[in-house]
Amino acid sequence: MLLPLARMNSSAFSFLSDFVLVLLLFIHVPSSLGNDDLFTACSKKFECGRVSAGFPFWGNDRSPACGLPELELRCEDNIAKMNISQVAYRVLEINWEMGTLRIAREDSLVGLMCSPQFMNSTFNPKVFEYVEGYKNLTFIYGCKDAPPTIPGRIPFICKINEVNDQGGYIQEGDTGPGECNRSVLVPVSITDLPRPPIWNLQALEELMRKGFEVRLKVDREACLECFTTSGACGIDCATNQTTCYCPNQSSGSKTCAILPAPAAPGKKSRNSALEIGLSSAGAVGGAFVGCWIMAFIQRRRRKAAVEKTEELPVATPPSKSLATSTNRSSNF
Repeated sequence: MLLPLARMNSSAFSFLSDFVLVLLLFIHVPSSLGNDDLFTACSKKFECGRVSAGFPFWGNDRSPACGLPELELRCEDNIAKMNISQVAYRVLEINWEMGTLRIAREDSLVGLMCSPQFMNSTFNPKVFEYVEGYKNLTFIYGCKDAPPTIPGRIPFICKINEVNDQGGYIQEGDTGPGECNRSVLVPVSITDLPRPPIWNLQALEELMRKGFEVRLKVDREACLECFTTSGACGIDCATNQTTCYCPNQSSGSKTCAILPAPAAPGKKSRNSALEIGLSSAGAVGGAFVGCWIMAFIQRRRRKAAVEKTEELPVATPPSKSLATSTNRSSNF
């Protein structure tokens, strides 16, 4: 009887904690927040090592209102990184002209075969789409018996505590774990995929370190229009649509307007300027707070999901080559 009650109390406390923290976000919004603040923040680039990024990314000095919630970048030891669907990636290249992002799984850089994050590489179809020329490999782990020699399956053994007791295999295409414990899907380049008769772990891991490309589904044309009118591109968090931040103007449009010549000094002009300024600050402040709340909730959900993920023991990779067969799948 105590366990369900404890779970209920824990859930209620978590909800209350989220509610209080969201209120604190509102309380700590600067009263002086205005469109010029977002214009300045979104005019900056995210800079980390060889990676330079503007819209639709955010992170570091770029406000959450400067990009999509799913595209937060962080800089660690001069290396650009990001999380996508709870999987950690290293950002290798951002190509604005092509609208593509090249990334590599963090676990592939330390030996994916025997120490993976047990999560598939999956992407929100509203934000990402696959680039042609890639296909999935399925890594299957935790097989009780030695992996059978089946056409299209490449067996491997991982060592746990220096004992070869973690059998698994690699298979082209998308498949589940079957009688084994876990499976992980990872995109790889079809062109660079090693050909039969020999695959080996070293060659496959080197291939995965090169990463893979995904295309970003964002309104780049609207941003180009914004840039040409001297604006800074961002996201309206209420609609999740592209917007243009302009100096001394309210947001919500796709471009910056050409301001009229200053009016003659007088009480009416001063009052009008004050009304416009307050309206602009209020609208932009609301958008700013909305973006922060969305980013905050996304981080909380991601953290909770990661904590629930079961972890298998870290293993050391084998040194033997992998035999393969000639039967191959064409599924991506």
